[in-house]
Amino acid sequence: MKILLDIRSVAKPAQLCALVPFYSGHDEDTFQVSRIGRWYGRLVALALLVSTIQLAVGVVFDSGQYRLVSSAQGDTEEINRTIETLLCMFSYTMMAVSSVQNSSRHCRILKDSACIDDYLEAYGYRRKYSCRWVAIVVTLVSLGVLGVAFYYIHYRSNIRPKRQVHLMFLYSLQLLYSTIFSLYLNTMFMNLAQRIGFLNQRLDEFSLTETAGACERDNWRELSNMMEVLCKFRYITENLNAVAGVALLFYFGFSFYTVTNQSYLAFATLTSIEGSVGSTLESPNTMGLSCTWVLAETITMAVICNACDCLASETNATAQILARVYGKNKNLQNLIDKFLTKSIKQDLEFTAYGFFSIDNSTLFKIFSAVTTYLVILIQFKQLEDSKVEDISTNS
Repeated sequence: MKILLDIRSVAKPAQLCALVPFYSGHDEDTFQVSRIGRWYGRLVALALLVSTIQLAVGVVFDSGQYRLVSSAQGDTEEINRTIETLLCMFSYTMMAVSSVQNSSRHCRILKDSACIDDYLEAYGYRRKYSCRWVAIVVTLVSLGVLGVAFYYIHYRSNIRPKRQVHLMFLYSLQLLYSTIFSLYLNTMFMNLAQRIGFLNQRLDEFSLTETAGACERDNWRELSNMMEVLCKFRYITENLNAVAGVALLFYFGFSFYTVTNQSYLAFATLTSIEGSVGSTLESPNTMGLSCTWVLAETITMAVICNACDCLASETNATAQILARVYGKNKNLQNLIDKFLTKSIKQDLEFTAYGFFSIDNSTLFKIFSAVTTYLVILIQFKQLEDSKVEDISTNS
């Protein structure tokens, strides 16, 4: 099955992380989620859920032990760090849990895509999307964050070794899951976009020719089959969005908070420098950690947003092409009206479980919101610093 071959490079790591189910069978009739794969996914999700609950208890009730730079952080920074750590744990956990919960539906999506590939290959479709360079960039940035975090936690903090292991464990899992999740979505969405684009090219040919008689009947039959396949692709993309919706919601929630918090911590680091040697030594490491986190999350979000936008654009372009065919060939107007009314007329939009849309404009909206919240956090920081100065002056 071509779709399985096209996504094989990222599907294997995603299966090990329980983001994609292990399946059995090599054709459309026998393709299904394997029994071992089903139980493997449940065990991985259960292990992540149990470890997250245990770590969350420690982070909430013993948050002081996880402070990276105790001398440079106030109450506001500590609360932000605690919330960010909790979101980090719940983010990758919900990615795995929601993926395992939707494993059967995910398998059905792959099966439906494989069935359509038989039709496409009969018309000469041979394309394959490669995410090699995207994978290299995202992986290197994630490894950079992990390296900076290890240096910062192990060498520049007073955190106990056991707590260091906890932090590195959850940071590693978050970076692993976000990297694989984004690469899998990018590969899957771009492969589907190429398939829909191939059909749109063939569909556009109907607006360039005018035929009659037997050729007209052949065109009617071919257009009918093609539009039926496009409707199936729309059904597949909507189901894929539903399957990944919860994971997208938790990931973007974590990414938004991380970008906001790390930007604020960078500002707090700059304002905390008052000439003391201790603050001067700590600030570069704080800035480095904050910058790498922001860079990593921005790149990962950009990969997901671009993939969603490309697939949605190709899907929505079908209606524009059909409008040209509608005006060119009057004999096909009834058929086009039927399918436009059925599903293609409505624009496809990817969302994070319906909370907000995901496309190329999402990053702009996120950073606009980050700027707003950053101003609020800075005001809290200034208020906290002024209270500390008043107390020290009165004493």
